[in-house]
Amino acid sequence: MRRLRFLFQAGVTIAVAIAGVCFAMGWARTSVETYCPFGGLETAYALLARKRFTCAAGELNLALFVAVVGLALIARKAFCGWACPLGAVFEWTGRLGRRLFKRATFQGLWRIPPRVDAALKILLRTAVTATILAATWATGELVFRGYDPYYVLFSAHGHDVRIWSYGILGTLLALGLLVPMAWCRYLCPLGAVLWPLSAVGRMRLERSEEACTGCGACDRACPQALDVSGPLQVRSGECTLCLECTGACPTPGALSLHLSGAGR
Repeated sequence: MRRLRFLFQAGVTIAVAIAGVCFAMGWARTSVETYCPFGGLETAYALLARKRFTCAAGELNLALFVAVVGLALIARKAFCGWACPLGAVFEWTGRLGRRLFKRATFQGLWRIPPRVDAALKILLRTAVTATILAATWATGELVFRGYDPYYVLFSAHGHDVRIWSYGILGTLLALGLLVPMAWCRYLCPLGAVLWPLSAVGRMRLERSEEACTGCGACDRACPQALDVSGPLQVRSGECTLCLECTGACPTPGALSLHLSGAGR
Protein backbone atom coordinates (compact mmCIF):
# COMPACT_ATOMS: atom_id res chain seq x y z
CA MET A 1 0.00 0.00 0.00
CA ARG A 2 2.91 2.34 0.70
CA ARG A 3 4.28 1.76 -2.79
CA LEU A 4 0.86 2.20 -4.36
CA ARG A 5 0.35 5.51 -2.58
CA PHE A 6 3.81 6.74 -3.55
CA LEU A 7 3.17 5.85 -7.20
CA PHE A 8 -0.19 7.62 -7.09
CA GLN A 9 1.34 10.72 -5.49
CA ALA A 10 4.24 10.74 -7.95
CA GLY A 11 1.90 10.27 -10.92
CA VAL A 12 -0.32 13.19 -9.90
CA THR A 13 2.67 15.42 -9.10
CA ILE A 14 4.37 14.73 -12.44
CA ALA A 15 1.10 15.23 -14.33
CA VAL A 16 0.50 18.61 -12.69
CA ALA A 17 4.09 19.69 -13.34
CA ILE A 18 3.75 18.74 -17.02
CA ALA A 19 0.44 20.64 -17.23
CA GLY A 20 2.15 23.73 -15.84
CA VAL A 21 4.97 23.58 -18.36
CA CYS A 22 2.59 22.93 -21.27
CA PHE A 23 0.46 25.95 -20.35
CA ALA A 24 3.51 28.18 -19.88
CA MET A 25 4.86 27.15 -23.29
CA GLY A 26 1.52 27.71 -24.98
CA TRP A 27 1.03 24.04 -25.79
CA ALA A 28 -2.16 23.75 -23.71
CA ARG A 29 -4.99 26.05 -22.67
CA THR A 30 -5.46 24.68 -19.16
CA SER A 31 -3.52 26.20 -16.25
CA VAL A 32 -2.61 24.33 -13.07
CA GLU A 33 -5.08 26.64 -11.30
CA THR A 34 -7.86 24.68 -13.00
CA TYR A 35 -7.00 21.61 -10.93
CA CYS A 36 -7.03 23.33 -7.52
CA PRO A 37 -10.09 22.38 -5.38
CA PHE A 38 -9.66 25.45 -3.18
CA GLY A 39 -10.36 27.58 -6.25
CA GLY A 40 -13.94 26.33 -6.04
CA LEU A 41 -14.38 27.97 -2.66
CA GLU A 42 -12.56 31.11 -3.79
CA THR A 43 -15.00 31.56 -6.65
CA ALA A 44 -18.15 30.57 -4.72
CA TYR A 45 -18.98 34.10 -3.54
CA ALA A 46 -18.61 35.64 -7.01
CA LEU A 47 -20.74 32.90 -8.50
CA LEU A 48 -23.53 33.42 -5.97
CA ALA A 49 -23.38 37.22 -5.74
CA ARG A 50 -22.31 38.21 -9.24
CA LYS A 51 -23.29 35.17 -11.31
CA ARG A 52 -19.77 34.77 -12.64
CA PHE A 53 -16.56 32.97 -11.76
CA THR A 54 -13.56 34.65 -10.15
CA CYS A 55 -10.70 35.28 -12.56
CA ALA A 56 -9.21 31.96 -13.80
CA ALA A 57 -11.40 29.80 -11.55
CA GLY A 58 -14.22 27.92 -13.20
CA GLU A 59 -16.58 24.97 -13.23
CA LEU A 60 -13.88 22.34 -12.73
CA ASN A 61 -12.58 24.09 -9.59
CA LEU A 62 -16.08 24.10 -8.15
CA ALA A 63 -16.67 20.46 -9.08
CA LEU A 64 -13.35 19.42 -7.55
CA PHE A 65 -14.11 21.31 -4.35
CA VAL A 66 -17.50 19.63 -4.01
CA ALA A 67 -15.91 16.24 -4.72
CA VAL A 68 -13.16 16.75 -2.14
CA VAL A 69 -15.71 17.86 0.47
CA GLY A 70 -17.78 14.74 -0.25
CA LEU A 71 -14.69 12.57 -0.02
CA ALA A 72 -13.78 14.09 3.36
CA LEU A 73 -17.16 13.08 4.78
CA ILE A 74 -16.39 9.48 3.85
CA ALA A 75 -12.61 9.02 3.64
CA ARG A 76 -11.49 12.00 5.70
CA LYS A 77 -8.41 13.81 4.33
CA ALA A 78 -7.58 11.07 1.84
CA PHE A 79 -7.22 13.73 -0.86
CA CYS A 80 -4.35 15.31 1.09
CA GLY A 81 -2.57 12.01 1.63
CA TRP A 82 -3.09 10.50 -1.80
CA ALA A 83 -3.83 13.11 -4.48
CA CYS A 84 -2.52 16.54 -3.45
CA PRO A 85 0.72 17.22 -5.36
CA LEU A 86 1.82 19.93 -2.94
CA GLY A 87 1.12 17.66 0.02
CA ALA A 88 3.26 14.99 -1.64
CA VAL A 89 6.18 17.40 -2.09
CA PHE A 90 6.05 18.52 1.53
CA GLU A 91 5.76 14.92 2.73
CA TRP A 92 8.87 14.00 0.74
CA THR A 93 10.61 17.07 2.15
CA GLY A 94 9.70 15.92 5.66
CA ARG A 95 11.12 12.47 4.97
CA LEU A 96 14.33 14.05 3.72
CA GLY A 97 14.48 16.10 6.92
CA ARG A 98 14.10 12.94 9.00
CA ARG A 99 17.10 11.42 7.28
CA LEU A 100 19.23 14.55 7.40
CA PHE A 101 18.63 15.14 11.10
CA LYS A 102 18.31 11.43 11.98
CA ARG A 103 14.92 11.87 13.61
CA ALA A 104 12.90 8.85 14.69
CA THR A 105 9.50 10.48 14.06
CA PHE A 106 7.74 13.22 12.09
CA GLN A 107 7.59 15.41 15.21
CA GLY A 108 10.27 17.73 13.84
CA LEU A 109 13.67 18.95 14.98
CA TRP A 110 11.95 20.86 17.80
CA ARG A 111 9.09 19.02 19.45
CA ILE A 112 6.01 21.27 19.59
CA PRO A 113 3.86 20.76 22.72
CA PRO A 114 0.45 19.21 21.88
CA ARG A 115 -1.54 22.23 23.06
CA VAL A 116 0.62 24.66 21.10
CA ASP A 117 0.41 22.39 18.07
CA ALA A 118 -3.39 22.30 18.25
CA ALA A 119 -3.62 26.08 18.72
CA LEU A 120 -1.33 26.76 15.77
CA LYS A 121 -3.35 24.46 13.53
CA ILE A 122 -6.57 26.27 14.35
CA LEU A 123 -5.40 29.87 14.57
CA LEU A 124 -2.88 30.03 11.72
CA ARG A 125 -4.91 28.09 9.17
CA THR A 126 -8.07 29.98 10.04
CA ALA A 127 -6.28 33.32 9.67
CA VAL A 128 -4.72 32.33 6.34
CA THR A 129 -8.01 31.01 4.98
CA ALA A 130 -10.03 34.04 6.09
CA THR A 131 -7.46 36.45 4.64
CA ILE A 132 -7.36 34.70 1.26
CA LEU A 133 -11.13 34.44 0.94
CA ALA A 134 -11.77 38.02 2.07
CA ALA A 135 -9.19 39.44 -0.36
CA THR A 136 -10.41 37.27 -3.23
CA TRP A 137 -14.09 38.00 -2.69
CA ALA A 138 -13.42 41.74 -2.31
CA THR A 139 -11.26 42.12 -5.43
CA GLY A 140 -12.64 39.41 -7.69
CA GLU A 141 -9.03 38.37 -8.37
CA LEU A 142 -6.95 35.39 -7.28
CA VAL A 143 -4.67 37.61 -5.20
CA PHE A 144 -2.99 34.65 -3.47
CA ARG A 145 -1.23 33.49 -6.64
CA GLY A 146 2.18 34.96 -5.88
CA TYR A 147 2.14 33.50 -2.36
CA ASP A 148 0.61 30.12 -3.17
CA PRO A 149 3.32 27.41 -3.02
CA TYR A 150 1.22 25.15 -5.26
CA TYR A 151 0.98 27.77 -8.01
CA VAL A 152 4.57 28.98 -7.63
CA LEU A 153 5.94 25.43 -7.75
CA PHE A 154 3.86 24.01 -10.61
CA SER A 155 2.92 26.94 -12.84
CA ALA A 156 6.38 27.25 -14.47
CA HIS A 157 6.67 30.93 -13.55
CA GLY A 158 3.03 31.69 -14.13
CA HIS A 159 1.11 34.95 -13.94
CA ASP A 160 1.80 37.01 -10.77
CA VAL A 161 4.80 34.87 -9.79
CA ARG A 162 7.71 37.12 -8.78
CA ILE A 163 11.24 36.58 -7.47
CA TRP A 164 10.00 36.93 -3.91
CA SER A 165 7.46 34.18 -4.64
CA TYR A 166 10.33 31.72 -4.93
CA GLY A 167 11.69 33.08 -1.66
CA ILE A 168 8.42 32.17 0.03
CA LEU A 169 8.45 28.72 -1.56
CA GLY A 170 12.07 28.14 -0.53
CA THR A 171 11.31 29.24 3.03
CA LEU A 172 8.38 26.82 3.27
CA LEU A 173 10.47 23.95 1.90
CA ALA A 174 13.28 24.73 4.35
CA LEU A 175 10.75 24.91 7.19
CA GLY A 176 9.43 21.54 6.06
CA LEU A 177 12.86 20.03 6.72
CA LEU A 178 12.78 21.27 10.32
CA VAL A 179 9.05 20.84 10.98
CA PRO A 180 7.73 18.12 8.66
CA MET A 181 4.45 18.96 6.88
CA ALA A 182 4.52 22.48 8.37
CA TRP A 183 2.55 23.94 5.44
CA CYS A 184 -0.10 21.20 5.56
CA ARG A 185 -0.41 21.25 9.33
CA TYR A 186 -0.37 24.99 10.03
CA LEU A 187 -1.00 27.05 6.88
CA CYS A 188 -2.91 25.19 4.17
CA PRO A 189 -6.33 26.86 3.59
CA LEU A 190 -7.85 23.76 2.01
CA GLY A 191 -6.71 21.75 5.03
CA ALA A 192 -8.47 24.23 7.30
CA VAL A 193 -11.73 23.81 5.37
CA LEU A 194 -11.52 20.01 5.28
CA TRP A 195 -10.49 19.56 8.91
CA PRO A 196 -13.95 19.70 10.58
CA LEU A 197 -15.42 17.54 7.82
CA SER A 198 -12.61 15.02 8.12
CA ALA A 199 -13.16 14.83 11.88
CA VAL A 200 -16.63 13.37 11.27
CA GLY A 201 -15.56 11.27 8.27
CA ARG A 202 -16.94 7.75 8.43
CA MET A 203 -13.81 5.79 7.58
CA ARG A 204 -11.73 5.33 10.72
CA LEU A 205 -8.50 3.65 11.67
CA GLU A 206 -9.02 1.37 14.67
CA ARG A 207 -6.54 -0.30 17.00
CA SER A 208 -7.03 -3.73 18.55
CA GLU A 209 -5.95 -3.79 22.20
CA GLU A 210 -5.56 -7.56 22.01
CA ALA A 211 -3.18 -7.50 19.05
CA CYS A 212 -1.31 -4.23 19.77
CA THR A 213 2.08 -4.65 21.46
CA GLY A 214 2.55 -0.94 22.18
CA CYS A 215 5.79 -0.74 20.17
CA GLY A 216 4.96 2.77 18.87
CA ALA A 217 5.95 2.01 15.26
CA CYS A 218 2.66 3.51 14.06
CA ASP A 219 3.33 6.80 15.87
CA ARG A 220 6.79 7.08 14.35
CA ALA A 221 5.46 6.43 10.84
CA CYS A 222 2.58 8.95 10.85
CA PRO A 223 3.41 11.96 8.60
CA GLN A 224 0.96 14.08 10.59
CA ALA A 225 2.62 13.14 13.91
CA LEU A 226 -0.69 11.86 15.31
CA ASP A 227 -1.11 9.65 18.37
CA VAL A 228 -2.07 6.35 16.77
CA SER A 229 -1.03 3.89 19.48
CA GLY A 230 -3.01 5.58 22.28
CA PRO A 231 -6.72 5.68 21.35
CA LEU A 232 -8.75 2.73 20.13
CA GLN A 233 -9.87 4.83 17.16
CA VAL A 234 -8.05 7.68 15.40
CA ARG A 235 -10.61 10.49 15.39
CA SER A 236 -8.32 13.41 14.55
CA GLY A 237 -9.46 15.49 11.59
CA GLU A 238 -5.82 15.57 10.46
CA CYS A 239 -5.77 11.86 9.54
CA THR A 240 -5.17 11.48 5.79
CA LEU A 241 -5.67 7.70 5.70
CA CYS A 242 -2.19 7.39 4.23
CA LEU A 243 -1.91 3.97 5.93
CA GLU A 244 1.75 4.52 6.76
CA CYS A 245 0.93 3.34 10.28
CA THR A 246 -0.55 0.04 9.12
CA GLY A 247 2.46 -0.54 6.89
CA ALA A 248 4.85 0.08 9.77
CA CYS A 249 2.93 -2.02 12.29
CA PRO A 250 4.73 -5.36 12.89
CA THR A 251 1.62 -7.12 14.24
CA PRO A 252 -1.07 -8.28 11.78
CA GLY A 253 -4.53 -7.13 12.79
CA ALA A 254 -3.38 -4.52 15.31
CA LEU A 255 -4.53 -1.67 13.05
CA SER A 256 -7.39 -1.81 10.56
CA LEU A 257 -9.75 0.45 8.65
CA HIS A 258 -13.48 0.43 9.39
CA LEU A 259 -16.42 2.29 7.93
CA SER A 260 -18.27 3.73 10.90
CA GLY A 261 -21.86 2.56 11.06
CA ALA A 262 -21.44 -0.13 8.44
CA GLY A 263 -22.68 -3.25 10.13
CA ARG A 264 -21.19 -2.21 13.44
